[in-house]
Amino acid sequence: MRTSPSLIVLSALALVASAFLAGPASAATSVTLTVAKSGAEYTSVQAAVNAVPDNSSTPYTILIGPGTYEEAVTVPATKLHLTLLGATRNPANVVINSANYNGEANPAGGTYGTEGSATVHVKASNFAADYITFSNTFDKNDFPTVTGTQAVAIAMEGDRQVYEHDIFYGHQDTLLSWDSSATTSLRQYVYDSTIEGDVDFIFGNGSLVVDRSHIIALNDGIYTKSYLTAPATYGTDQYGILITGSTVTSTLAPNDVYLGRAWVPYTGAVPQLVFRNTNLPAQMNATDPYLGISGATFTAGRYGEYDNTGFGADPSNTSRPQLTDAQAASYTAQAYLAGPDGWDPVAPATGSTVAAQALRQSSAIGDTRDVTRPTVPATCQTVTSALPSPANETFSDALESAAPDTARIQAALTACAGTGQAVVLATSGADTGFLSAPLTIGNDEYLVIGAGVTLYASRQASDYQIAGDATCGSIGTSSNGCNAFITVTGIDSGIEGEGPPGPGRDHQGTIDGRGDLPILGTDTTWWQVAATATAEGLKQVNPRLIQATDANNLTIYDLTLTNSPKEHLYFKNGGGFVVWGLHINTLDTALNTDGIDFDSSAYGTIHDSVMQDGDDCVAMQTNNATDAHITVSDNQCYGTHGISIGSETTYGLEDILVEHNFIDGKDAAGTESTIAAGIRIKSYEGAGGEVTGVKYVDTTMRNLLYPILINPFYDPPTGTSAPYFASIEIDGATETNSVAGAQSQLEGFNATYPLGLILRDVHFDTTATVSQYANITEVGSNLKISGPGVTVTGR
Repeated sequence: MRTSPSLIVLSALALVASAFLAGPASAATSVTLTVAKSGAEYTSVQAAVNAVPDNSSTPYTILIGPGTYEEAVTVPATKLHLTLLGATRNPANVVINSANYNGEANPAGGTYGTEGSATVHVKASNFAADYITFSNTFDKNDFPTVTGTQAVAIAMEGDRQVYEHDIFYGHQDTLLSWDSSATTSLRQYVYDSTIEGDVDFIFGNGSLVVDRSHIIALNDGIYTKSYLTAPATYGTDQYGILITGSTVTSTLAPNDVYLGRAWVPYTGAVPQLVFRNTNLPAQMNATDPYLGISGATFTAGRYGEYDNTGFGADPSNTSRPQLTDAQAASYTAQAYLAGPDGWDPVAPATGSTVAAQALRQSSAIGDTRDVTRPTVPATCQTVTSALPSPANETFSDALESAAPDTARIQAALTACAGTGQAVVLATSGADTGFLSAPLTIGNDEYLVIGAGVTLYASRQASDYQIAGDATCGSIGTSSNGCNAFITVTGIDSGIEGEGPPGPGRDHQGTIDGRGDLPILGTDTTWWQVAATATAEGLKQVNPRLIQATDANNLTIYDLTLTNSPKEHLYFKNGGGFVVWGLHINTLDTALNTDGIDFDSSAYGTIHDSVMQDGDDCVAMQTNNATDAHITVSDNQCYGTHGISIGSETTYGLEDILVEHNFIDGKDAAGTESTIAAGIRIKSYEGAGGEVTGVKYVDTTMRNLLYPILINPFYDPPTGTSAPYFASIEIDGATETNSVAGAQSQLEGFNATYPLGLILRDVHFDTTATVSQYANITEVGSNLKISGPGVTVTGR
């Protein structure tokens, strides 16, 4: 007898329900209703909601099958302890949508109004929604004469509501958190979700926390500017809207994204808003990202920021109040949501909070040192510029052939070694440039590139030549032949920029490797040497921009690096490495120009940096010692090959934490990376070793070909040591706008050395994978995984 499609759907939904709801008491105390386009108990979400008994103490779950449900849904206040659950564990597959808007006539004879336009209106307390898309697709361009264009995707009007792994999509007023009166305190928690909109798209007067989520300020032609929030908090409430541990992205023009607009729709509203530990984009308004609606303003003490990162974070801007450490302790997700009953739905801490640092220290994953923002040391000597910075990066032939600033900079560095102080390169009137041959930094000293200063690297290949090695600037079978532009040989040293980071960080001191210009005496650029070597299967002999070998406790802080001939920053055989506030700005077509390479070293932190280059954003590898205890956090990567481990893994890598990073496959010019990867682990036989204790947390990605690229066959074999990717965990990852043909690669070497992988809350818009020899635990992931030697558990 043939099984009917209806029975197949019901069976599938039942299996999903049992997987989600399994627990010691769930079978006896919960009830599941099913919704699907066919074959389930109900064909609409509203019908299933209506079937839930009023004021029941029994938890109900409505399990919703894949499809788009064109309906407006209301969950009355009487439907307590209700969960809406997407059956596919992929919110993009389960969509509740309408196109209602404020000024639209409603069936009662009036208009919907803002609140009434909501696709889903949740008035019940103790409500939850997982793996659902809440969408309002009203487009004001289709109604050019309409003035009431607010169109809400979801109205949250109950207490103790939790939304996890969801998508909220709209244009104006996407997500509404609303208290009915000043005497009620309604709390909502949004975790690991995506919120998209144009204007005031996170708004209202409830106590709302958006935690570790992706906030997208749309560039859809409907609006030219974006306002992320519009709080209307009652003055009697301490807490309004908190955005924490999240990532904001946009492709709008610079200065066209605002953090929020104060909204005072009634007497007694005193808007309250905090952004903290959140990665902010370059499009953030640099002058004042806080505005008001109809003349409203934010009140001192009711808005602030704390420890935000990215181009859009600007702690030096006096129009953007910064919380102190003591103040920030009172503005956490737990504080916003605790209320009188101590409610705490908050997921375990990650990010750069005190709790997160304690978690890292207790688990021994990542850099377990107590790493804080560096400071610029006292000045030992100041060297002033005698050259203007040329518009085309090129000096006269006489200057280019004998870099004039080498001797005086090196003399200052030699004199200041051991002082713990800095040699500062400073401007002098209109003179802002320095032209130098390679430099060496010794023990206990710093080179500080002053604000507005550019230090230009020599284009004379002979300046870099290592005696007895391959000719610098050539191609061949060996890449050895060039000294780096700056070599760090001592301990407790650093290279820093002067001044705090701000939007674009264009005021930071800059080191320009000029890899885009011809090597002196030739018509070939350093980058063309690299391209020719790659095309011919040979190696380039180019200089790195900065190299530190056997140099413990190196600090790189608030510095811009650009146009390196090869890797920008290479750290090997050391311990105690801190990179904070680094900006790398190089075309993604410049081959082998890795942002940061961390090689055979231990205890490193790479934090709050923005990197665009032609190879890996960050690469962790081992050539003669184990890499261990590394934290890569709160960074942005554009047009790179991803945040990578490998390709050399011979001596093993362990205890690595990669958290809260944003990876975009396109550079600032919109050029797609040659290998548009996100989370990347690579090696090959002969350079293989064990990779274990690696955790990627809260990774936001877009425009990629390979969101996850785990490849033990990166190069042809050179020996017998096998890559063994033993213990990798990816906890919270999203990918949007994937390029055509995108897929993830999840491969172990063979049955003896399989990939050990945990995927938790991984949601990509492209679910295809190529997989082999892998033991995968999958919890809340939407990837389609199968292949020879592959086992998948936990679904």
